Amino acid sequence: VILRTDPATGAELPVSSTLGPIFTQRAETIGKGKFYIGFTHQNYHFTSLDGRSLNGLTVLYGGGDPSAIENPNTQKAANTAPATFNLGLDVRLSQDIAFVTYGATSRFDISVGVPVIHAAVASTAYNGIVYSGTGVGFASGNQCWCVNTFTPGIPDLTRPYIGQASLGKTGIGDVILRLKGTVLESPNAVLAIGTDVRFASGDASNYLGTGTTSAKPFLALSLYSKPFANGIVFAPHLEIGWQFSGKSILGGTLQGTPENASLQGTNVPIEGAPFTSTKNFLPDIFSWAVGSEVALGRHNTLSIDILGNQIGWIHGIQALESQEINTMTYAPPPGAQAMTSGFAATPGKVSFAQYSGAFGYKVRLVGNLVATFDALVRFNDAGLTARFVPLYGLGYSF
Repeated sequence: VILRTDPATGAELPVSSTLGPIFTQRAETIGKGKFYIGFTHQNYHFTSLDGRSLNGLTVLYGGGDPSAIENPNTQKAANTAPATFNLGLDVRLSQDIAFVTYGATSRFDISVGVPVIHAAVASTAYNGIVYSGTGVGFASGNQCWCVNTFTPGIPDLTRPYIGQASLGKTGIGDVILRLKGTVLESPNAVLAIGTDVRFASGDASNYLGTGTTSAKPFLALSLYSKPFANGIVFAPHLEIGWQFSGKSILGGTLQGTPENASLQGTNVPIEGAPFTSTKNFLPDIFSWAVGSEVALGRHNTLSIDILGNQIGWIHGIQALESQEINTMTYAPPPGAQAMTSGFAATPGKVSFAQYSGAFGYKVRLVGNLVATFDALVRFNDAGLTARFVPLYGLGYSF
């Protein structure tokens, strides 16, 4: 609820005819010396990756890495054989964000958001298959079952159950500072520019933060129709922003600790725990949103938005793609399929788009206290997907 003092009467009068958008921001500032405090809660349950259920992902290891096992027939180091295994994943994240906005001038706002994040991941690995015939021999050519597949020494090349793990962490996420100023203001149109700065205050290794500082310059436009006879006002809005981030462990690759395992009396070097990560740039995110508020009088506002994120236009993102191999090349054990496929890392970094809709409702409960309810619905399957994300919150202006 944005109020201004009427110079003629001294009364505090509402400036905007709506209660504002939800997943975008209004272009108006709140007024010199004014405060706005708020709280929101969201729950994300990620259920798919690029359209494939997280409850049964097939991961493909293509093999072909050099090993320390020598092929006695050729006196050359043998290469590792391909393998597949399945993952069942339960990935959840909830965030509670407290934020405050202060009107430094009549056209410039300063906002701070402090999130508390709970991230939880549970994983089960099963149905492991190594496509290498009898396992440690060389009947299939210059391949062996040795390094970089499963634990050396198990009696066969299949493993119905590999292992499971789960972990959840709660803590402060990345604190966000927002600076916003209006550059154009009229009764029917307001234009603002600003910047979000995201500080690396969350623990990136436990998915509580990104592990690096990010900056997102943005533009916000709010338009207002004249009120209809029944008090309905349409308020289309548009927001465009582009986030750039520094280097983080979340953009790097995992590296294991070298160790040795015994395979038929031979010490084989493998990579094991603990794992560390290199650092690299997180992908940039070009985001846009277009939608409208519909004010049903001064106390109720509906909000509809179409949201888009283009991830990795400049700094691409490492992604997985479905790849297929011919396992007959590796003399598979009886019952194995001639062809198999699974997710494997792409050769380079990619860019992809995500599209969502946000459908919400705001109600003015008492005075300047406003309750917010919203549902974020993903339209496409690119990347990690939470199909339905509820949001609720409270905000108060004074």
